[in-house]
Amino acid sequence: MGSHMTVNVDHDRARAVLTEATEAASEKSYRVPQDMETKIEQIIGHTHLTYKYVLLNGLLAKATDPNTDPIALQAGAALEGAFDARSLCHKVFVPFEQTVLEKRLGGSNEPFLNKPARYTHLSLDNAVRRGKDRLTLERLIAVFEMVNEQGNADQALLAALYNVLALESRVVIFDTARFAESLSQRATLNLCKALIERSCEGETLALTVAILFEMLSKNRIENPVVISHPANQAGSSSKEISDVDVFYEDGKTILFCAEAKDKDFTKADIDHAAGKVAEAGHGAMLFIYGPNATTTENLVALVEEYEAKGFDLTFLTIKEFMKSVVSLTGNINIGQLIEITNKHLEMMRAKEVTITHCKQVLSRV
Repeated sequence: MGSHMTVNVDHDRARAVLTEATEAASEKSYRVPQDMETKIEQIIGHTHLTYKYVLLNGLLAKATDPNTDPIALQAGAALEGAFDARSLCHKVFVPFEQTVLEKRLGGSNEPFLNKPARYTHLSLDNAVRRGKDRLTLERLIAVFEMVNEQGNADQALLAALYNVLALESRVVIFDTARFAESLSQRATLNLCKALIERSCEGETLALTVAILFEMLSKNRIENPVVISHPANQAGSSSKEISDVDVFYEDGKTILFCAEAKDKDFTKADIDHAAGKVAEAGHGAMLFIYGPNATTTENLVALVEEYEAKGFDLTFLTIKEFMKSVVSLTGNINIGQLIEITNKHLEMMRAKEVTITHCKQVLSRV
């Protein structure tokens, strides 16, 4: 084993390359071989997030410094031209993707922490699910091999960015000139009602509850922290208690827990949700249900049963919750609303349909 030349990719230069390439990409003025273009399209079009980041990051590295080998993932890889792909991705590409590219690749904070990117370099021996993921890995390696051979990374980067720009933006964008505009209470209520008109598998209800808690928290002395969780992944994270958890400033002490249900529910659902809250050492829970939720349970009796165990259970329809919160919190401006919405869409890892629905609702404000 001889020593290998490791390349230090200049991050500032990479930022400039990426910015220029994105501006140029929209005009589709690049030239790459058809076979390469097809493979790039297929990688960007496939659902595997990590490989999209690896593709763009590798092409960016090679376009910034021709001595790099985009097949490398770590500086320690036994390849001539190995570089620290993770640091380039997390420091240069990720912030750019979240702002300029409007999270079109999925808005991942740390894509290189995912398994496919943990190897020293890309290789067909890397463990990967068979089928489409395997195909994507093969295509990715093929594109990088072509780029190494043909020295056309700048053109390939344009082709990749052109395909990324064609994807749907994953953030709600708004005319910034109106950011300071304050919404009346009636406008805020109408907005919440419009959000929950489509259930999106319960995501819009949880989002609306989170937005209302953010409004409720805005001027409180405790500086509460509002956390929403991915829907339909019950208890996937150890920190998760309810659908929306509100903590004191320390991020640990519970202030409120709210379960958001937009489908039929039974006593078992209520017990499960309340059990998690009790386990976390908190003695109260809000159970907020949406327009698509019905139940045959006697809610008054349940509240009394829980009270006897020393636990406060409150049932509210989303309409009741909306009215109380909006009437008590005063006004919110459009800029704050957009910021809160995007923050929780990201926290919840919202589905495309939810994001599209939010954009439509907010575009009517």
